[in-house]
Amino acid sequence: MVGRVSSEGLGNPPWEAPARPPRSTLPSKSDIVIVGAGLTGLSAAVALSGRREVVVLEEAFGSGATSRSGGVVLGGTLGGAAPAFAGCELALRDWIGVHGVDCGLVWAGCLELVRDESRAPHPIDWQDGGTVRLSARVEGGVVDPARLLGGLLSVALRAGVRVVDEIAVHAIEQGGGEVRLATNRGTVVARRLVMATDAMLASQASEPADPWSERGVTVAMQTLPLGNGALDALGLRPDEAFYTDDLPLLWGRVMPDRSLLVGREFLSGVDGDPHKLAAAISAAGVRLVERARGLHPASADVALKRVWGGPIAWTKEAIPLVCDDPALAGVTWAGGYGGHGIAQAFRVGRLVAERLLDA
Repeated sequence: MVGRVSSEGLGNPPWEAPARPPRSTLPSKSDIVIVGAGLTGLSAAVALSGRREVVVLEEAFGSGATSRSGGVVLGGTLGGAAPAFAGCELALRDWIGVHGVDCGLVWAGCLELVRDESRAPHPIDWQDGGTVRLSARVEGGVVDPARLLGGLLSVALRAGVRVVDEIAVHAIEQGGGEVRLATNRGTVVARRLVMATDAMLASQASEPADPWSERGVTVAMQTLPLGNGALDALGLRPDEAFYTDDLPLLWGRVMPDRSLLVGREFLSGVDGDPHKLAAAISAAGVRLVERARGLHPASADVALKRVWGGPIAWTKEAIPLVCDDPALAGVTWAGGYGGHGIAQAFRVGRLVAERLLDA
């Protein structure tokens, strides 16, 4: 039995939810079925379109981990550089340009920060568990992740991908060289199944196996808009992103209205009760505000606009992967981003397609 993590209690991110796909019927059979219409699932479906019959199943389009992210586009992985993800941020940037996806992309680079007071105090001279200063400027940008997801959906639909929304998978069985999925809207049989649910999956039994050994909720907050003078004093430019290359992790971006989006606080072992979850996220938001106020005198009076959480999952190596289920033939898992997943999820979708086309 498999189920989806509820978004109840997680709060509301700053992004407007994308339009949901037109209602579509569930076919009785398909060559490939992908569970999860996030960046990974839709990227894989687009890459497979025209070469394989593919159906994407989603329980609530636009409410998953993609639309709860901060929308910072970076290369590498949570665990550092990895060959499979080299240049993934540039590949996504170029794909957005080729397809004309209107997702608020601004390619202003990203500030890599480190706690090292021996570095120059310009443009960044913050305090957060030590003196925080600039280590390097790296390739990167920012997007509205919900608009990016909506744009990817539009490309998928134009390519002939069938996306079935408002569908819950109850059970997965394998036999006779096929995979059978029982859902709330009937049964579909596939030659290959891709589980692209990542952090939004709740495994309720030992099979199918769940490769994401580490799970939790990451918390982010948005301030009210800052004045130009405050941004200048902080050493930040419009639409610029930043992250620390050491712990405690601090990342964020300047939003279009000159507010700050700042993460993260991490919650592990979170109770599934939505009221307890909401209380834990609220408390984490208070900690984030205090961290933001302590960065610099220019941010001492920042005010909280919203706080929200997003479920994340990753492997012990903290590098996303594509792997076959050890118990169910024909089932492939894809994901494990640990919150570092905009460009990485898009790349994993392409890796899934390559794997299935070679099979």
